[in-house]
Amino acid sequence: MSPPGKITEVRPPVADSLAGVSAVSLLVRPNSHAILDQPLPAPSRLLTIFGGAIAIGSIAAAVGAFYITLSVVLPPGILGFFLGTLTVAVVLSIVASFLVFRRLTRRLRAWLAAPGDAVDHEAWFEALNFSVMISLTVGIGALAVSVVVALAAWIFSGSASIALHVVIGGLLAGLLDAIFAWLFTDHQMRELLQAMAARDPLLPVSGPGIISLGLGAKMAIVIVGVSVVGSVVAGTLAFRGAEAAVATGEISGLAFKILAVTVAGLAVSLSGCLLVARHITGPLEELTQMLAELIPERYGNRALPRNSDEAGQLMAAVNQMLGGLEEREFIKDAFGRYVTRQVSEIVLQGGLNLGGELLEVTVLMSDIRDFTPMTESLPPRRLVGLLNRYFTEMVEECVEQGGMIDKFIGDAIMVVFGAPVRVPAEESARRAARAALGMRRRLVALNRQLAMEGLPVLKIGIGVHSGEAIAGNIGAPQRLDYTVIGDSVNVCARIESTCKTLDQDILISEVTRELLGDAAVVSEPYDIQLKGKSQSTRILALLDLHEEEGARARDDAG
Repeated sequence: MSPPGKITEVRPPVADSLAGVSAVSLLVRPNSHAILDQPLPAPSRLLTIFGGAIAIGSIAAAVGAFYITLSVVLPPGILGFFLGTLTVAVVLSIVASFLVFRRLTRRLRAWLAAPGDAVDHEAWFEALNFSVMISLTVGIGALAVSVVVALAAWIFSGSASIALHVVIGGLLAGLLDAIFAWLFTDHQMRELLQAMAARDPLLPVSGPGIISLGLGAKMAIVIVGVSVVGSVVAGTLAFRGAEAAVATGEISGLAFKILAVTVAGLAVSLSGCLLVARHITGPLEELTQMLAELIPERYGNRALPRNSDEAGQLMAAVNQMLGGLEEREFIKDAFGRYVTRQVSEIVLQGGLNLGGELLEVTVLMSDIRDFTPMTESLPPRRLVGLLNRYFTEMVEECVEQGGMIDKFIGDAIMVVFGAPVRVPAEESARRAARAALGMRRRLVALNRQLAMEGLPVLKIGIGVHSGEAIAGNIGAPQRLDYTVIGDSVNVCARIESTCKTLDQDILISEVTRELLGDAAVVSEPYDIQLKGKSQSTRILALLDLHEEEGARARDDAG
């Protein structure tokens, strides 16, 4: 696992329901897999690890030979033959193990020689299985050596007892060899496996092609195996010491010898148990620390599996969980670009009525005046840059006031107040009025910057109307759009288009005016025949909004 602070970014795609909502700003997503600064070792590193495993095997062979020399009385002249045969058999075993090693790491060595951003799954499987396969190879090699030497000793001496003790010594050596070779190679492969997992933390740790040895099996093999070897060796040494003491009549030092061999056996057993315990608890401790320090800003952290046991599978499951949390946080952040945090929380917590509901809302629509001639006079790149600057200012103001950016239609913006977060009608009207006035102020500041840059200044018209509307998801199963529909939306659009006729930048309906109460500073009313309406509609120009600071602060906090 990577230490706290190291992050592998695995950013999910934006949900389809959010993609393409507007051109206000591009949601820049990191690469799907940002590689950690964790270099891969050279292919020669594998040969070094193999050499260490062979050295452990040689030590185990020496232990087996030592046991044999202590457990039996060899006939004159057989010791040299025994050691010579053992040496030749061990050398042949090393050569055979090397050939197996080359075969076991073929894809891994090729990938390490020319690695790419993508991890070769076959190379990953070889790296993940390397410790088990090498330990089995050297363990079986040790057993084969013992069989060969036992047969040679039997033929040379004619003693089945000597051959049996050679086989027993070989079994002890092979068991020790396999256990400590596995512990050694597993520890040495950690760096390589972590570097590979850093490139893709979602690499599989179980399934076809992966040798999965559970934690219980590992503990049983190591603890039982090391204990048996230690007990057999200690018992044999104690028996030979007692036998010699009885034969010579000198038993004064027997207790000390028995104590010494017992302590030696316990030391071997304890060392094996401590090593396997560390092998098991190390990843769990790192994972616990990572989760204990987990905050939304660290959802991009990834555990780096290095085993196929339950600990590795737990890391893989945690990575899946973190991916889901990161996706949710990313969608929340993306959604928050268009709506308030309150709105995104309601949507992501499932509090949104997907079937549609009738709500009292206030709709705000704005449009840039004489935008079509502007498109003909400006190069496309400058026009898009200008439009994005304008949208950024207007959207920020509307979102600050609690509005939901419903849609962009060319240079027009539709904003809804009161959905999906339900608020009293008076409050939604007040927020919309604040947003309209704030858009006016921001446009004045933006136009000063545009004039200094030699760009055309912008004029806008804003229409605000309050009324009932149906809020819900509209569209096809493949793509839904949360929006509001109804007569109030059409009326707002007609009011906005009247701004140019009346030479006003903000017009509100009489309904919205009544909801605002005495706080609204408005012009004399206009009775306008809106398109599609049989009766005239009273509208007013919004000049200002007077509010008590306390009430404004409470509304802003809400």
